Amino acid sequence: MTSLDEHPGVRRRPGRPGARERLMDALRASGPVSRVELAALTGLTEASVSTTVRRLLQEGLVAEVGRAPTAGKPRTLLQLDPGGRTAVGIDLATTTVTYVLTSQTGGVLARLTRRIAARATADDLAARLAADVDRLLEGSGHPRGTCLGIGLVWGGAGDGMLRRAARGPGPDEAGQQRGVDGERLRSRLAELTGWPVLVENDATAAAVGEYWVARLDAGRSFAALYLADGIGAGLVLGGAAHRGAHGLAGEFGHVCVDVDGPACACGARGCLEAVAGPVAVVARALADPVARAEAGLGATSRRSVVTDFAAVARAARTGAPACRALLADSARYVAAAAETLVNLVDVDLLVLTGPGFAAASSIYGPAITERVGTPGRRVWGRTVGVTVSTAAATAPAVGAAALLLQERLAR
Repeated sequence: MTSLDEHPGVRRRPGRPGARERLMDALRASGPVSRVELAALTGLTEASVSTTVRRLLQEGLVAEVGRAPTAGKPRTLLQLDPGGRTAVGIDLATTTVTYVLTSQTGGVLARLTRRIAARATADDLAARLAADVDRLLEGSGHPRGTCLGIGLVWGGAGDGMLRRAARGPGPDEAGQQRGVDGERLRSRLAELTGWPVLVENDATAAAVGEYWVARLDAGRSFAALYLADGIGAGLVLGGAAHRGAHGLAGEFGHVCVDVDGPACACGARGCLEAVAGPVAVVARALADPVARAEAGLGATSRRSVVTDFAAVARAARTGAPACRALLADSARYVAAAAETLVNLVDVDLLVLTGPGFAAASSIYGPAITERVGTPGRRVWGRTVGVTVSTAAATAPAVGAAALLLQERLAR
C-alpha cells in the first residue's frame, strides 16, 4: 500500500475495518465499556478483544478508567484517551479556511478560521497554511508530538491533483478551475510541517466528520448531502467511508434529473447541479430583477457562489417571494435526487450539511423529508430520517482529520 507520505490524492480504507479499527470505533461511539461489552459490540471474540486492547493500552491510545460492578468479578472499563493522538483538519472548500485540531475521540480541541488570498500560489498558500497550523497547535496547549498529520479538504472529488472549483455566478463560468498546482501544495505543506498530508473531497470528509462528531453507531450506514458551490454526497456504509473504484462515489450533483436539460460542466446534460444547484439558483436570481433586488445582489455578482446563494436564502427566510420560489424549485429536484440515492444505497439517514443547507435548510429539509421520510410512502415501507447538521461549519475539517487518524492508527 502506498503510504500517506507518498500518495497525493484521496486515500481508501479497506472495505471492512480490522479488529483494531472496529474496537476503536466502538470505543469512540460508546464511551467507557468493558472488554466483554466490546466483544458484543464488535462481533470479535473475547480473546481477540483482549489481545488488541493490550496493544492499544501499551501504545497509550486506550486508558482504563475504573470498574463496573457485576454479579461476579468487577469488569474494568476502557475508553479512548482523548489526548492520546490528534490530527489537524483543514477545510479549503470555500474562501474561508477552517482549521481544527481533532482528538481520536472525535472532539474538537481547537479551532481557527481565516480568510485567504484568492490568487495565492501553491507555495504561498502552503506557507500560510503551515503558519496557521503552528498557531492552532500553540493555542491549543496540546503537545505537537501527539499530532499524526494533516487532513486537507478541497471541494470535489480529486484525480490525484487537487483542483479548486472557481465557479462563477453564471452557467457559462461553472466548472472553471483555479490555477493552483495541487500536488505542489500537498507536498510543500508536508515538507513545511513534517507531517503526512491526506487529501479528501468535501462531501466525504463532511460525512466522516458527522459520523465522528455525532458518535453514530460503529456499523451505521448513512449519507451526508453537502451543499456549497456544488452538490455532493458522502457515503458512510457500515461505519466506513465509501469512495468507489476511483474515489468518485457520491457525485450526487451529477444524477440526471432532466434528460433534455442544460449542459453540465462534467460533460453530461441535465445533471442536478446544472438544473438546480447553487450556481443555477444564483444565475436565475441575477437574471430576475425582483429576486436580485430581494437578495441585494448586484446586476453582475462579484462574490462567491456560496456567498450569493446565502444571500438568496436569507431573503427567502424573510418571506421574499421570488427568492423563496427559486429555492423551492431547486429543492424539488434535490429531493427527487435524494430519493434516488436512498433507493440505490438503502440508507435510513440523510444528514444535510455544508454552508448551503445551513443557510436554506428551512426549505430543503421539508422538501427532502416529504419525498423520502414518510413511512409507507413506497411499497417497501421504510422510514428514512432527515436531519440538519449541527456541526456543518467544522464537519469537513473534522472528517479529514478523522480519516488521517484512522489511516495512521490502523497500522
